[in-house]
Amino acid sequence: MAQNQEGFEMLLGFPEWLRGPASIVGGEVVLDEERAERYTPYNMDRTIFELAALVQSEDNIGAFVRRYGLLRRGPKLLGTGKCREPVSEWHNAIRGAWVAVHLYHKLREAAKTGSADPVRALGINWTQAPETSTDKEYLASRSLLLAELTNDQLRHCPTALVPAYSSEHGIELGAFVFTSRTPDVLTAAYADFATLVATRAELKECPGCGRLFHPKSGKQKYHDPSCAGSARWRRWKEKQTD
Repeated sequence: MAQNQEGFEMLLGFPEWLRGPASIVGGEVVLDEERAERYTPYNMDRTIFELAALVQSEDNIGAFVRRYGLLRRGPKLLGTGKCREPVSEWHNAIRGAWVAVHLYHKLREAAKTGSADPVRALGINWTQAPETSTDKEYLASRSLLLAELTNDQLRHCPTALVPAYSSEHGIELGAFVFTSRTPDVLTAAYADFATLVATRAELKECPGCGRLFHPKSGKQKYHDPSCAGSARWRRWKEKQTD
C-alpha cells in the first residue's frame, strides 16, 4: 500500500509547519496555538498568488493563515505564545509578492510584444533599478531585479534530490526530483514561484476577481471554482434584473 504524500515528505525530512485559526490583535497576526495543526509545506504553487491577492483585502490574512500558516514563525514556537507576527511584516510580504508576480507577468507580455510598455505601466518606483536608455536595457534590468527579489527570499532554502513519488504508485523506481526543503511558508511560496518563472509558466488574470494565477490547463479561466461560481451567479443575477 502506497504511503500518503505528506507521510512520504516527512520520511524524507521535509520540515513541518503550522496552520490554523488566527486573529489580528494589537498590530500582530496571532495564530491560535491550541487549534493549530502540523503539515508539510510542499507543492505550494498557489501560495504566492494568494499572498499577492491580499493587497486587495488584508481582511483575508486570517483565511491565509488557516490554510498555510504564519509566514516565518512555526512549530518551534508552539506552546510559547510567540506564534505571532507583526502586521507590518505581512504588509512587506504582501507587497513583495504582488511586485514579484506582476513583474513576471508583465515581463512575459513585454517579451511577446518587444516593448517595455507593459512593465512601465506597473507604475512602480524602481529605486533598485534606475531608468535606462533603451527598452532592451530597461527589460534586462527589471529581469535582474525579479531574480534578485526572488533570490533574496530563497537565501536560506536548502535543496535536495528525492525519489519521484505518486499517490497511486508510491516511489517511482529510478526516477528522481531535484527540489527544495523550505523552512517556512514564505520561502516555500517563493521556491515554487521560482520554478514557475524558470519554466516560463503562463499566468492569467482571473476575470472574476482580477488576481493573477497559474492555470492548471489552457482551459482554466478563473483562479478557482468558487470564483467561477460567483461569476456565474452574478451573470444570472444581472439577467434577472434586465
